[in-house]
Amino acid sequence: MIDIFKDMRFSINSKDVTQGTVFVALKGKNTDGHLFVDEALKNGAEYVVVEKSLGFTNDRIIRVNSTLKFLAELARKRLEEFNPLVIGITGSNGKTTMKELLCCLLSHREPFKNRGNMNTEIGLPLSIINDYHGEEIAILEMAMNKRGDIAYLCEIAKPYISVLLNVGTAHQGVAGSLEDILLGKLEIVKARREHGFSVVMNDERLLSMLGNDKVVTFGPEKSDYALMDYHYTKKSTRASYMTPKGCIKVVLNGIWHRGHLLSLAASLAVLDLLKEPFVSESLTKFSFPKGRFNIVDFKGVKIIDDTYNASIESFRTAIDAIKAIGNRSYAVVGSIKEQGPYSEQTHRLLGQLLEALDGIFVYNTDEEINALQCSKELLRSKDPALIVAELGRVVKRGDSVLFKASRAVKMEKVLQMYMGGVK
Repeated sequence: MIDIFKDMRFSINSKDVTQGTVFVALKGKNTDGHLFVDEALKNGAEYVVVEKSLGFTNDRIIRVNSTLKFLAELARKRLEEFNPLVIGITGSNGKTTMKELLCCLLSHREPFKNRGNMNTEIGLPLSIINDYHGEEIAILEMAMNKRGDIAYLCEIAKPYISVLLNVGTAHQGVAGSLEDILLGKLEIVKARREHGFSVVMNDERLLSMLGNDKVVTFGPEKSDYALMDYHYTKKSTRASYMTPKGCIKVVLNGIWHRGHLLSLAASLAVLDLLKEPFVSESLTKFSFPKGRFNIVDFKGVKIIDDTYNASIESFRTAIDAIKAIGNRSYAVVGSIKEQGPYSEQTHRLLGQLLEALDGIFVYNTDEEINALQCSKELLRSKDPALIVAELGRVVKRGDSVLFKASRAVKMEKVLQMYMGGVK
């Protein structure tokens, strides 16, 4: 049956269906795609794939046991047809940046990558089905909400090289305990191909649960690929690494925080495993994904756009970096979401971390942020206009300002208003 879908595009949104599209009806948390089958057919769907009886028949309707597993199987078959070398990437932070970094360093091989943050049990197979066209290398980021998610994704695309960046507290309210997160992330290592390799952060929690066979470490000193030192100039980052092949020194455009630099260490390991040279000049074309520590100069103020998402670990890394790049350092902060019963503890810790700055502005769009207490607080408001006005009064040329919160907070609204994007 799968053969009939060859060269067709797939969608799970009936509004996106055009002539020739295959619409797959998935049941989500808030709605059920089966309710929109009629709309998809009217919009020109070539086929509609369902798992429920609809009460009516149509030659273009195909019923399967599970529409979710149907997508997974279709994506797996697509990859099996060409058998690419799969590089799987997971971690609590930095997956997308690492993926884009590797794609840049391997651009001469024209690798495939899953688009944007299409890294879930739905997004990953859709990206493969619609966009993979036989590339020899597939660089895939894989996300986790709970244990078993990474294993499920690795059944679709089994990695030859598994990259485990870090294990932190992001989404711990959904995933469960830190042990659950750790075991869930480790699934990418256990699912690698028989003769494959693992590139893992040099963290005792991780390594104690793994054998040493084919595990390459990256991280600080005493790692196989070690970040030895780094410092900033006005417009660049200088870093040195120790690798099995010797010392590597790089000059990178812009400000790379420690997390970025550790991702580069992991990338050096992947390149060596692939027997590919490291060409530092290729990084001149690299830019960080939107909302992931993008730095712009705005009227003499260094604006750090880190609005895409947040965790305690990513806040700590961002704070350490901005303290080094401005005369005075400020932050506009919002809640760290998906912390569940750990929310109060998380936000109290965040308040302690923010003590290192010269001043903070709290965008309190929800009650979770109320647990944050910090002596450097200058204003707390849910009105972006009030925050922007106070920023204009306090922040001067040469200062740096970090904008950061979880995605649901929509911190980009405050940032856009501050930079004149919203009147």
